[in-house]
Amino acid sequence: MGNQVIKKIMNPFIRIAGMQALLWGTMGLVISTGLSWMSGYHYHGLLHFGPAPNPAWWCYLAEHLIVWLVPALLFYLGGIFFSRSRIRVIDVLGTVLFAQLPLLGMNVINLLPPMKVFAQIDINMSAQEMMTQPNFMTAMFLTLLELPFFIITLVWMFNALNVSCNLKQWRLWVIALVGMIGGDVLCRMMIGWFY
Repeated sequence: MGNQVIKKIMNPFIRIAGMQALLWGTMGLVISTGLSWMSGYHYHGLLHFGPAPNPAWWCYLAEHLIVWLVPALLFYLGGIFFSRSRIRVIDVLGTVLFAQLPLLGMNVINLLPPMKVFAQIDINMSAQEMMTQPNFMTAMFLTLLELPFFIITLVWMFNALNVSCNLKQWRLWVIALVGMIGGDVLCRMMIGWFY
């Protein structure tokens, strides 16, 4: 694979932004919400996933909307205050939502039957008891397979911020960290109200 192909894979926003990114991202959000509802896996925050006690369809949709809109808002505000460029809200919303498309891979993995073991584990179990649960080791292996999708999502979100807000150097890194880590904290607080 040439450097140009890798560059396009790692930063699709070289070619996709604005309304096009928003439309693709919206389609991904709808599919992701459906897959999460079918698997029973929730987005507890931007960086946290797992089972939760509320199986209502609206809960899954609200989680997905929060996980999209909170970091997008933080990125947009960071761009407004720290970028010298004119920031378009459609570009920020579209690229951040598009950047979350790799999470579909995680949602597909969570549909697999061995992943149901995590919903059955009691938090009071010892590590030895957990490991004796049927399919526990398979589920742990599948969880490792989710990691590349998660990493690509974070890389794409970083590049979404870079392209949509035209930030450079320390400003880019500060807003990216605030948007992702601070966004995760805000998302977890807001989503926590649903359980």
